[in-house]
Amino acid sequence: NLMAAEKARDISAFDKCSDYALKGISMLPSDKWESHPDLAVKLYSLAAETEGFLGRHSQMEIYCREVLAQKSISTLQKKDVYLAKLDRMANAALRYDDACRLCLTVLKELGCGFPRGGVMGLMKAVVSVHMTVKMVKQTPTEVLDSLPVVTDPSKLAIMTLLSRLGDWSYLAGEKFAYLAVLAVTNMVQKTLSNGLFDWSAKSLAALGYLSLVAFSDIDTAHYFGERALQMQERCGSEVGKARMLNSLYVFVFHHLKPLQNFSKPLVESHHIGMRNGDKASAMWSVCNTTILLYIIGKPLKVIEEQCKLSVSQMDELNEEEQASCLRMYWQLCFNLMGLSTNTVEFSGEAMNENKVFSTLVSRNMLVGVKMIASSLFGRYEMGAHLAIAKETQKYLKITGGDNSRAMFWFHGSLCLYAMARTNKT
Repeated sequence: NLMAAEKARDISAFDKCSDYALKGISMLPSDKWESHPDLAVKLYSLAAETEGFLGRHSQMEIYCREVLAQKSISTLQKKDVYLAKLDRMANAALRYDDACRLCLTVLKELGCGFPRGGVMGLMKAVVSVHMTVKMVKQTPTEVLDSLPVVTDPSKLAIMTLLSRLGDWSYLAGEKFAYLAVLAVTNMVQKTLSNGLFDWSAKSLAALGYLSLVAFSDIDTAHYFGERALQMQERCGSEVGKARMLNSLYVFVFHHLKPLQNFSKPLVESHHIGMRNGDKASAMWSVCNTTILLYIIGKPLKVIEEQCKLSVSQMDELNEEEQASCLRMYWQLCFNLMGLSTNTVEFSGEAMNENKVFSTLVSRNMLVGVKMIASSLFGRYEMGAHLAIAKETQKYLKITGGDNSRAMFWFHGSLCLYAMARTNKT
């Protein structure tokens, strides 16, 4: 049953995987944690992982509690159960702060500690970016091309957790920004020191984005991005590829490459994420692909229909933040097509702006689409107030930024220009 469950998971047959894992668990003896600990932890971990993917979180928690309560099982053996619990905490419940704290605790138990926040954390993050960018640029191409593939279970576990920590600390906002930076630089340094991990290419792509934010260095960001693509091919694993493609085509490549060429890699990212059980990345890929349709000027009806299909899939998989962000573009389409009684208010068939999930990403997205609506409907005063708000300025003034940032800047600037002309006369 364990072998059958693993094969089912590998081909993304998660319902079958759950069935086989549950059957295997039912066949374990009552003293399973003493007589068959390795078999028991593998079956329970598979069950927790698949129940989480299928959105059956109450059952997933039962499996997690069972494993985590076993003091005779090491933290390394509990890694997959921790990941299932962490994924649910962050991606389903949107408790990014709590997910970061638990992730730090598990990493510490595995021997990978991080500094506390505050000034010291920020200083270490700044120094680490400078040092890591320099390390990569000074590493000969032939060395990067000949890195061995890492197989040590402990190092692999740490790298997987670091990848999650980098994503969630970024989504958690300013308070955890230093952790996002340190997680990325730590991953790149471990790659240079030890060899290729599943998440190495993704970390190098993220370092490219950091080089944009820290140094406004487009050439270095592009170089790191191209190296990340080559590194991913050498790795031979798809595990981190979905997140890597998202990072590159949303945060890095749009500065030098035409946006019209981005749909194919983002669609590929969606398929890869679904094949590997990374539904969070898969749904961000769907979200980014659909938003791209608006940015490059596809017909509103096409975008509206794609939003409807995509949000339905996100709701089914319990990926609520991606659905929340995409609902904003869906409602924008309704407003612009005259299918809503509202213009700059985002309440209607697709969403209610007063019930949006209050996360950093969703708040910034809502401000951005409202600036678009304010500009297009001539509500310049409202758009101008949104554009000069303190939190909006923090978001818009980050050097580099995602591929929708320039669009938000454009519409916000139009509103500010219109108000300046009005006040002048």
